[in-house]
Amino acid sequence: MDFKQELKNLKGAISGELERQFSKEIAKTLKEDPIMADALVQAKKIALSGGKRIRGALLCWAYFAVGGREKKKILKAAAAIELVHLFLLAHDDIIDRGKSRHGQKTLNVFFADEKIAGKDAEHFGNSMAIIGGDMLYAMANRIIAEAGFGGDIAAKVLANLQSVVATTIIGQSQDIAIAYEKNVTEEQVLSMYRNKTARYTFEGPLHMGAKLAGCNNRKVFKAFSAYAVPLGIAFQIQDDILGVFGDAKKIGKSNASDIEEGKQSLLVVKARERGNRRQKKILGDILGKKNIGRNEIEAFRNILKETGSLDYALETARKNFKKGRRAMEKAVILPNAKEFFFGLVDYLEKRNV
Repeated sequence: MDFKQELKNLKGAISGELERQFSKEIAKTLKEDPIMADALVQAKKIALSGGKRIRGALLCWAYFAVGGREKKKILKAAAAIELVHLFLLAHDDIIDRGKSRHGQKTLNVFFADEKIAGKDAEHFGNSMAIIGGDMLYAMANRIIAEAGFGGDIAAKVLANLQSVVATTIIGQSQDIAIAYEKNVTEEQVLSMYRNKTARYTFEGPLHMGAKLAGCNNRKVFKAFSAYAVPLGIAFQIQDDILGVFGDAKKIGKSNASDIEEGKQSLLVVKARERGNRRQKKILGDILGKKNIGRNEIEAFRNILKETGSLDYALETARKNFKKGRRAMEKAVILPNAKEFFFGLVDYLEKRNV
């Protein structure tokens, strides 16, 4: 299997389904409320301007892995899981004060219009982004319920989805809270990674995909979890590294963003743990500071390198990728699906965006 080509093909198919679902919902909403229709139009632009559709692809291949064959139905569910992603991002952009997503204005910025709300423009933008995100979540639930999988299966999958979202909310709460703590531990960060990223980006779509195929085999779900959780942790560690050291044009945001946000990543925790007094002071002075310059970004990077924090994070990611690959070797699923899941590990290990 050519993994990159398969992912590209699935991305195109899922994006096509997303476009159809958005168009249908926009036309219906326009009759009731033009402002919410505008929110959906902007969300559609964001959705179709970027993203790899990894969540949707995982859901599809988990479905195929246990014998699922109805591609039209599973593409609808894949589009739904991508809408859940958009819903969470709409709220995340408010929390992170995000301004752009895939080169498009975030919903909160799109609606922060002084012509409409005057001095209350920022609040109006945030309010519309919250309810716009809620609308995307409602769409996702409806699509799964109406995809044609049967009442019992749809009910199980929707219950699974609520559990995944609840876990993600816990992870988001952990992420917000530890930004204000001074002595964050590695275990706190890894717990946040598991809840915020691993469960919702990897484990949730895999479990949902298998359930949509009618799978009730506990060993399959256990194998998917053993594969998904370490993969998700490694993926998030990579994201944190790229956020500071990656090409800003490729990653779609400034290298200053995570630093200015005061993000308590594994990189930061290990640098603080291993740093001397001078290094800790530099780290403390820069982390969370707004409008930092190129020299401060470079000084921050140097601390991560000098303390061995960067090497530690890279090695932790490598170990987790290896752990995920070993778990997939033991999974009892169809061979072509296993090939896809191995391909994903290789693809993620080599990514630079």
